[in-house]
Amino acid sequence: MLPLDESTAVGQPPLLLRQDIIVTVLRLIREGWAQVCNAGEISTNSDEVTIAGALHNAMWEAKLQLGIIGPPQIVNEPAARKSRRSLKPDGFIDFKMFYGWGTQEDYFGIECKRISSSTSGKDKGLATEYVNQGVMRFVTGIYSPGHDFAAMIGFVIDGKLNECAERVQQRLTKYCQKICLEDDWAVEHDFGTQQNLYRTTHRQHNQNFLFRLLHLFLVIE
Repeated sequence: MLPLDESTAVGQPPLLLRQDIIVTVLRLIREGWAQVCNAGEISTNSDEVTIAGALHNAMWEAKLQLGIIGPPQIVNEPAARKSRRSLKPDGFIDFKMFYGWGTQEDYFGIECKRISSSTSGKDKGLATEYVNQGVMRFVTGIYSPGHDFAAMIGFVIDGKLNECAERVQQRLTKYCQKICLEDDWAVEHDFGTQQNLYRTTHRQHNQNFLFRLLHLFLVIE
């Protein structure tokens, strides 16, 4: 998400603090995920798009139940562009959580991937895909160009949440130069008490600033 410094335009809503936006987004994800698991519409064999779609619908329902009238606006599979001048999308990010009406870049970007702790069999490559087809899209600026915050969600398909987090950490370390990793994997504490939330810090290609990438793991039950 772009830095939220100040908003002085006449008619704009009160300043939305970055901390509040991310806390609200995390709450909607967790509330929505509980509904997804209770509904039984997905399974460990469901593909990423289906799982993310179920979460999208459940987050909107959670937003209504929590009485959140304003931001964030939850958009599933919107186009992503490295530049505003691009005529064609460079990709399609799983979620843009729009928090303002200043520009089309006022959003918190989230990409989702299925994840397994397996080191053999058909799912052994999921952790590598998490890095190369997820994290890298933020590093290259295909997703969230110029933003200082973004997030990845790992849909845990083998029930082994801690092991999946460790496997992702190992993959990130292996590809540390490729993903422009600046700080080591760490538990994220800046958004209140949050379970299974981690962070890494990266440098976006051709940019001098650092951005923080949050990593949240959700078990398919």
